[in-house]
This record gives sequence, C-alpha cells and structure tokens, in this order.
Amino acid sequence: MKKLVFLLTAVVLTAFGSSVLAQGTGGAPVVGSSHNYWVNATNESTQTSGDGNNYTWWVSTNTTDLTVQETAGTDFTVNSGTYAETGGINNFTIDITWNNSAAGKTYYLVVEETDTEGCKNLQAMAVQPVASNFALQFVALAANGDAGDNLNRCAPDIAISASGTTISYDYGSEALAFKLIATDIFSAWNFTGTFNNSLGTATPTLQYQVGGTDGSWSAFTSGDAVSVPYSAAGTEDVYVRVIVDNGTSEKGTTVQTVELTLSNIEGTGDVAVTAITDASDTDITASPVQTQTVKARPATSGIGSN
Repeated sequence: MKKLVFLLTAVVLTAFGSSVLAQGTGGAPVVGSSHNYWVNATNESTQTSGDGNNYTWWVSTNTTDLTVQETAGTDFTVNSGTYAETGGINNFTIDITWNNSAAGKTYYLVVEETDTEGCKNLQAMAVQPVASNFALQFVALAANGDAGDNLNRCAPDIAISASGTTISYDYGSEALAFKLIATDIFSAWNFTGTFNNSLGTATPTLQYQVGGTDGSWSAFTSGDAVSVPYSAAGTEDVYVRVIVDNGTSEKGTTVQTVELTLSNIEGTGDVAVTAITDASDTDITASPVQTQTVKARPATSGIGSN
C-alpha cells in the first residue's frame, strides 16, 4: 500500500493555523460553523512565505494514505480557496464549513505545496467536528413585552368622534408579538412561520425583526422561510408580530386569535434544532405553537332613550 511521504524540499511549510469564525476551533469545529485554515501565513489574509507557490487542499479519511481525497459537498463545504484538482497559485488558505453529518467523525485536512522548481511538501491536520446544541425558546409577548405562553388581552381602545349628528368609531390597532431566542447555533439559520388567524374583518400585517425591536421591520408572508444571519455569539433573538388593524368595521365583539406555528428550523450544514421550549421551559419540540387571543368586547347595544 502506498505510504504517505513527507518530502524534504526547499519549501518549508509552517504548522497549520486556523481562524475561528464561529464556536469551536479549527480542529474541533461545531457543525455548521465555518473556519479558515492556512499555511505559510499568520492568518487567512497575510501570506509570509511561499509566494508564487502552488497549494492544493483536500480532506481525507483514509488513515493509511492521506492522499486519498474526499469529495466536498456532503460532510463539508468549501466556501473559498481551491479544493483538490490542480490547486492554485498562492492558494495558501481555505475556508470550510463542517456540516451536521460530520459530527463525531475524524477528518484529515491536507495541503500540498509545490514550489516554482516543482518540488513538493505535504502537511496534514486532524479535524474532529462536534455536534451543535442548537436550541430555541419560543414565547408570546404581552403588550408590555413580558414573555408568556398562549396569552390573552382585551381589545384596544376605541377612538370615537362626531360630526354633527354622525358618530364615527375607530376600533383601534395593536401588535400581537412573539419572540424566538436561539442559542448555541454558530451559523446562519432559518425557520418558517405559519399563521392561522381569526380576525374578523380586521387587516393583518406580518413582520419580523432580527436582534431587537428598535430597527426596521421586514414584511413576510405566512408560510415563507425567514433567514437569520450568523452571530458570533451563538445566540440571536427574532421578533415576529402581526399588526391587527380593526379599522371602522371590526367591532371586536367576537374573540380574535393569532396563532403562529414554527417549522423547518435548520442551521447551515443541515444543523437541526435539538429542542424547542416555551416560556415555562416546557418542551414543545413536537408542536411549536403559540397563540395570542384578544378577548371579545361587551356586545353593548345602541343607546336607547325616551
């Protein structure tokens, strides 16, 4: 069987370096995270030696011959840098995302450097991806921002005005909000929010915002996927709300409900959510649903007189 030979040449490779772009290290990356790897450099952008040389990177799982290459795209994805084949001039760095299926396995990242004289050298590094503990808390928000489960409230105040003998009513509008708190997710992720609303003639507007409630809100449609960007902290808050405008026709004398169901929750690299809990820390992974209920107004009759 062919032996892996480390050739002594005029080309001297430094030990592997790696840049942590997410949780974990280059040698023990959390699945879903991306990491830069390099040789002959102090970081992924500053080459210190080997200028003009050709670098070929690959991943191997063949312990008896690390020149046997794995195909990218399943357990790992190459984001930048030239993988396998003929390599590239000054391709001293490569960026790799380790996908969910890589958890618990051992891989060997190998680089071959060829100098301008055609002499070659090899370096290898063991990589053992670890599983993500991606969890999500899903709550409903009261009017004051407090978190709870399946909340209810009274209908908004009514604005009433008159012009001569004509009396006008505006039955108000309000935002019925939900919050998703993601933890231990070290990549971008997404979810689908599906609404089942019972609002009478009221007009709903669906919006979401990542990270807080002070910036601009984005509109979305029930059943659409919402993308949440990568956070180096491994945690992110997402707010979802339905602005219910009752206008002049929806009197609110019957109960109104807004029900939000989550599905298709997944991080980059097929990283699945491990648990979904509600405000009471009850596991609702099997059925992540929260409801906001607006209680019915009294069915007050018109004013009688004699």
